Amino acid sequence: GGFFLMWIRSVKSKTEHKSASIQVLLTLACAYTSFIVAEGLFHISGVLSTVAASLVLAHKGWLEIVDHETMHTIWHMLETLGNTLIFFLAGALTGSIMAKINFMDYVHLFVIYLVLVILRTSLITFSRPLLRLLVHDRRPVTLPEALVMSWGGLRGAVGLALAIGVRNERAGGKISKLDADRVLFYVGGVAL
Repeated sequence: GGFFLMWIRSVKSKTEHKSASIQVLLTLACAYTSFIVAEGLFHISGVLSTVAASLVLAHKGWLEIVDHETMHTIWHMLETLGNTLIFFLAGALTGSIMAKINFMDYVHLFVIYLVLVILRTSLITFSRPLLRLLVHDRRPVTLPEALVMSWGGLRGAVGLALAIGVRNERAGGKISKLDADRVLFYVGGVAL
């Protein structure tokens, strides 16, 4: 992230239209480079490496961006395409392994889901006094709003992408195919 941050700073010229395009392309290159270097060179999670690189750029590089609207538009489009692809792939893979999963795994999934919903609801409900400090008008978070936040929870593409990676790589063969399928089944069941 730091390398690309310096590169983005070097092409910062608010008078040139192509500076915005170059900066968008550099952020895209940063995402792919961090993934490829992490996976191919260091054999660590490319997904987590990409998230870390994006956090560096978001924290340190936002002031260097020439055209914020263009950056938002491009990345929102890529986010939508990526989420669609990951959810479609995870759904297809989870659907293909559902017949192989035994009944007790469905029971475990139901218990996991129920516990996660209870934990999220408790956390959000008891955090309501602190949550009101996050808004400018200090308006308290209502119970219906807390329930909506609890239902939304953390059920996203990053977890699904990691679960797909576990299913495909199986920790270099250290986990069985059935256990790798279970990981995707549980994560997919909670997310989908």
